[in-house]
Parts: sequence; structure tokens; C-alpha cells
Amino acid sequence: MTRLNIGWKPLAWSAAALLLLLTIPTPLSGLTFFMIMAPFTVLYTLLRPAVFAAYAAVVGAAAFLLLGSYGLTVLVVGLFFLVPTIVMGHMYKKKSKARTVVLAGFGVILAQMLINLVIISMEFRVNLSAELSKLLAVSLGDVEKAGMLPAGWAAQTAHTLADAFIQMLPLFVLLFSFLLAVINHGLARRALRISGVEVPALPRAKDWKLPRSLFWYFLIALLLSYTVPRQGSAYWTIVSANLLPLLILVFTVQAIGFLYYLADAKRWPKVVPVLIAVPLVCLNVPVYIVGLLDVAFPLRRYFVK
Repeated sequence: MTRLNIGWKPLAWSAAALLLLLTIPTPLSGLTFFMIMAPFTVLYTLLRPAVFAAYAAVVGAAAFLLLGSYGLTVLVVGLFFLVPTIVMGHMYKKKSKARTVVLAGFGVILAQMLINLVIISMEFRVNLSAELSKLLAVSLGDVEKAGMLPAGWAAQTAHTLADAFIQMLPLFVLLFSFLLAVINHGLARRALRISGVEVPALPRAKDWKLPRSLFWYFLIALLLSYTVPRQGSAYWTIVSANLLPLLILVFTVQAIGFLYYLADAKRWPKVVPVLIAVPLVCLNVPVYIVGLLDVAFPLRRYFVK
């Protein structure tokens, strides 16, 4: 990457990073987690590594001092997101393809989350299912105490929901990691463009095309869902509980890509795919079947002369 006349831009992005760190202990934290990586990614892309380290240290120190008792927690969160930030920023400097950058960021975030879960479970001896069950039991207990439901319902329901959540945890971790990487790429790309750096975009929706092998994975996952027990912590039970919903989501995204392809081929207004997809997804229509057919067969040829 050629050297740029970046001027005041690192100061502006450092201020943005600091503001986002300061919102972590607030109700805005849910939104902050999806935005916090972007300013640091921009900083790393614009600056030399040593200079970036100095800026990041100043931002971290300022957040630590300003947040008082929350300072250490915010620093830990900031350090967690700093690693994928550096990886993605480094790849932007190398002019890597957008898909490669996103997959690298996704892989790093996923690895970090898995390592943290292992440390929490083993080092601190935390039973995630039991702790979640306690929290849910407290929330559901109010409904039971009101006499609206039979005695013992809250404890049993909390236990069932906690077990279901833990069983689906791999899927949630995968989706969360992927969303973080994709959103960071989108935000960082636009921010870098403002700063004078062009970063490749992800393929347009109409060009999305999954590998055909996923069709066979779907058939295997579907077969597993009918042959393995739905309850329990056995390996294949967990695989079945996570693989099929994940593939359904993936093929739903492929179906949306097909709608954009069709709209482009037929020269429909760009809003038409959105108007079609949103109601179908919200009404839980199995639109993933369209994506499944689009991957398995040359479906697009039948709609374009």
C-alpha cells in the first residue's frame, strides 16, 4: 500500500474507537460489539504497526482511566477484538480479496471465542448450562408465582431451555463470529474509502453462488436429523442440532441471491428482491428450498434466455 497523507485521520478514528469503548458498560453495548472493530481496523490499515500500537495503547489507557471500575473489563474486551482487527487490517494492506479477509477475520474471532469458552468452563469450573438455567428460572419464576402456570413449571422449563441453548451454542458462536467479520468489513471498507484507501467489496448479491457440495451436506444433515436422538449431549446429536439449521440459513441467503439475480436479469427495480424476501423470511416460509435448487441445478438458465 502506498503511503498516504493521512493527516488528522488517525486522531479522528482514535476518538471514534474511544467513544465506542466507553459505551461498552452501557445498554448500547449490544450495538457496540458489532462496530468496535471498525475504527481499529482503519487505524491499522492507515498506520505502520508500531504507530498503530502507540495509538491503540493511548486509546486503551484513556478508556481505562475514564471508566473507573469498568476499566479492566473494557480493556479485556478491547484486547479480544484487537487480534482480528490486526489480521483484517494487515490483509487490507496486502490488497487481499474481500472474501479472503472476511474468512480470515471470521476464523480468528471463532478461534478466540472457542478458546474463551474452554477457559471459562475448565479453568473457572463454570457449568454454562447450570448457570443459564438459574438465570432463566429466576425470570420465569415470576410467571409461575402469579398462579398462571403449575408449580415446578419454571424450573423444568428453564432446564429445558438451557440445555437447548447449550446444544445450539456452536451454531450461535459460528453466526456471531461471521456477522462480526462481515459487518466489520462493511464498516471498515466505507471508512477507509473516506480516508482515501480503496478496499475490494464482497461479491454483489446477484453473484452469490455456493459450492454444489453443500447440497450433499444438506442431505446428510437431513438424514442425521431423522436418525439420531434429538435430546442429549452425544456428538452426533450436537452435530445434527447445529448443522441442519446452519445449512438452512446458508441456503436462505443463497435464495436471496437468486432473487437479486432474477431482478437483475429481468431489470426489475432493486427494491423488488427485498420486498419479496423480507415477508417470506418473516413468515417462516421455507424459502431456503429455492437456494437449495439454485445450488443443485442450473436453475438460473431457466429464467434467462
